Formats: sequence, C-alpha cells, structure tokens
Amino acid sequence: MSARSRLATLYRRTTEFVAGDDYDRPDGRCRLGPEWLVLVVNNFCNLHCRMCDVGLKESASVFWAHMIGDDRRNMSLEMLLAILEQASAFRPRPRIGLAFTEPLIHPRIVEFCRAAVGRGFFCSITTNGFMLPQLADALVDAGLSEITISIDGPEEVHDRVRGHVGSFQRLYAGIEKVNEAKRRRRVFHPRIRFSYTITDENATTMLEFVRAVEPLQPTALCFSHLNFITSEMAAAHNAAHGGAYAVARSNLGTIEPERIDLDAMWRALGELKAYARSRPAFPALVIVPDLAARDDLDVYYREPMRFVGGRSCTDPWRMMMVRTDGTVIPAHSRCYNVPLGTIRETTLSAMWNNVQALAFRRTLKAAGGTLPACARCCGVIGKPAAPTPARALSSLVR
Repeated sequence: MSARSRLATLYRRTTEFVAGDDYDRPDGRCRLGPEWLVLVVNNFCNLHCRMCDVGLKESASVFWAHMIGDDRRNMSLEMLLAILEQASAFRPRPRIGLAFTEPLIHPRIVEFCRAAVGRGFFCSITTNGFMLPQLADALVDAGLSEITISIDGPEEVHDRVRGHVGSFQRLYAGIEKVNEAKRRRRVFHPRIRFSYTITDENATTMLEFVRAVEPLQPTALCFSHLNFITSEMAAAHNAAHGGAYAVARSNLGTIEPERIDLDAMWRALGELKAYARSRPAFPALVIVPDLAARDDLDVYYREPMRFVGGRSCTDPWRMMMVRTDGTVIPAHSRCYNVPLGTIRETTLSAMWNNVQALAFRRTLKAAGGTLPACARCCGVIGKPAAPTPARALSSLVR
C-alpha cells in the first residue's frame, strides 16, 4: 500500500472515531467520500464460468445488468480521465478498482492503470488472469498496486469450471511473469491475491489448490462461499421490495445448494485451516463467511433466506460503481439496479449524496440493514453479527 493510501485510511478511521461512522447517521448522508470506486471497464468476458450469470447468459439478473447491460462497449480513456478528475474531489481519495467484466481484455487497460497510478490513486485489478502472460511486464511498469486473481481450484477443476482448457496454466504463467518482473525491477507491487469461490465443483479441492499456488507467493488467499439468489429468495424479496429493487435467480446455473455435500465441505475447510496453521509465513487466509460450526453450513446452503452473521450492509456508504456508459450505482455489481445518475451529466461527488443515494441508504436502514435478497451477498455474509446487550457488556468489562 502506498504512503498516500495509508494516510487516506488513517484519515478515514480517525474521522470516524472522532465524528462517528456515517452509517449511523439517520439521514443517510456521508460526510466522507467512498473508500472504493469500482469501474466496469468493459462488458465482455473471455471465459464461461459455470456459476456466473455472465458465463451462463442469465440476462434477467441484476448482476448481468451491471456486468453486461444494454450498451456493449469498452469504457473510453476520456471517460476514465473524467472519472479520475472527479474522484480527486473526494477527501480522502477513494481507491480505484478495475474489476469488471474482464478488465485485462480491454485494449487500453495498461493506460488505465498508468493514468490512475500517475494521479496518485491506489489501483487494483480483479481478473481471471487469462491475458496476464502478455501484460505482466507492462502492468508492473505501470505501478499497479494489486492484482486479485479469480480462480476455482487446481488445474483440472479450474479449467472445468471456467469452461476453457489451459486457463489455469495461463494464469499461473502470468503470475510467474509478474513476480519475475517485480524481482528485476526490485519492487514489491503489485501484490498478488487469489479469490476462490466455493462451489459444488471445488469444495473438496481447496487444499490441493493451495499447494498448487503456494510457490507463487501470494499475499492473501480468500475463499468465499457462493454468493447467490435462489428462485425462492427472489420471490420473497420481490413480494416485499419489487419495482426498483426487483431481483431474479442469480449466480447458480445448474448448482443446487441443497444438494451440496456439506459434510465433505466442512472437512475440507478444517483441513485447509489446519494446513495454514502448520505453515510458517503462510499467506493471509480469509474465509468468507468463516462459519464457526458445521450446522452453520446447513443454514447457509439449506436456508438461504436466513442471514448468517450480521444484517447490516455498509457497502452503499463505502463504495460506488461506474458502468461503461458512465452510469453510477451504489455499492457494486451484486447490488440493486438503482442508477444515481451519469458522469456525463453530473459529478461523482454530487451523486454520492443525491436524492437517490440517500433514499437507497434509508431504505436499507429502515428494513433492518438489508433487504431479503441480500442474505447471500458478499456485502453482508462476512459481516459480524451485532452483539447482544449481554455480549456488549461483557466486552466492555474485559
């Protein structure tokens, strides 16, 4: 993390400590700007993941609307520069995430990174890594801060889930080239992180995957339980919050959560944790949500309308996303399709606290912190449960 980024984080945390968290304001207004500005730089992907609405062509979902939309295009460099100029008005500055749909197939992605870094922004890319062998040296030269590689298992499993034989070898070779470029230039960035979505295909191969990628020396390994909306969840949600917040079945494809072998998954998670504890200097291991008991898996996959952990999603207070056409939405790709406006007509700072943004935040708060379809979203599954009064008192006593 750059010195500027560390100072921005310190400023944010200090302000929240002194003045209080914006999330606690009843009017929905944020005094601080977003922590993250996530950019959809293109509407294309070169792989066909079996749990992704894009790969599955599930065009009814909100995820599809944000990732693909009605306007198939690459974000222009001119639009990116306008976004960066507007983002500079926030104090502290947000981090820039080039995350969707597959940023490394954007023909000017290196220029995008160079522009963001050159203007003092922390810049991260989330990618399937397929194009990384060709771009490794240029991305290191551009000063990219972080690369998150989306990956689905050891070679055979990953290639099957991604629908492309050889995709694992390509990302592996790409990371090797990034590491070699960092060594030659004697730099520590970009940091390498792996993001592993747990599905019925790869729930028992997590440890095999870790052993396969350990030589690449990643900074962190993140294992996330599947984010999804079932038909039943969509129906219950739409009955109460249809219209502007309507959703559809999402990110499941042929996966049936109730048929996943949860005993095998629980054993595999235990083996993964034991292995991490046994290894000195093991990368940061993140499991989202890190369920405490085997029964919690039953709740997560068999009762998906029950919340696991906390119920308060703070993402609309922490981030905003810009689509390829300049349309801005609160939070990120899994959130509801609530356009706040477009940078062609107004500014990011104006949209951050405009009528639509405030109404959405207040809607979430009025509903208890989330809506029914949020129960298995990345914005909430990792949040800790709110302490009961007894727990809160005991923590103060300790």
